[in-house]
Amino acid sequence: MGELTMPALRATGVFRAADGSRLTVRRTSWWGGRHELREKETVLAKAQPRGFWRREIVIRFDTQKYVLRPAAFWSRSWHLDGAGGIRLLEIRPRGVFRRGAHVKVMAPVDVELLVFAYHLVYTRWQEEAAAASAAAS
Repeated sequence: MGELTMPALRATGVFRAADGSRLTVRRTSWWGGRHELREKETVLAKAQPRGFWRREIVIRFDTQKYVLRPAAFWSRSWHLDGAGGIRLLEIRPRGVFRRGAHVKVMAPVDVELLVFAYHLVYTRWQEEAAAASAAAS
């Protein structure tokens, strides 16, 4: 499919598809937790957290609305649900001391949406790790 590069402590990442196209994922607001997916200058998708705890992330991709939410309150796994609550993806970490993730595709999904959802989950994992590190010191 391609290669997703997300440098540590950066607000942007790049997905280079096998066909040569390039997508950019970036945080547009640090405090608001807003993100967007772009192809050149065209915005393909936007995301922002919702709710009191800001755990759910609403994604607007194309003309559709998707919700990215944790599998459970203390879980590090995430689900992407589409219209009617249809589960599209499950993203879970490989393990405590292992990098990367297992991505389970449960229904047809655009590659761009998959990349964006993974970027959002990966960013959330980095934020949680930074918060845990700060709390421990």
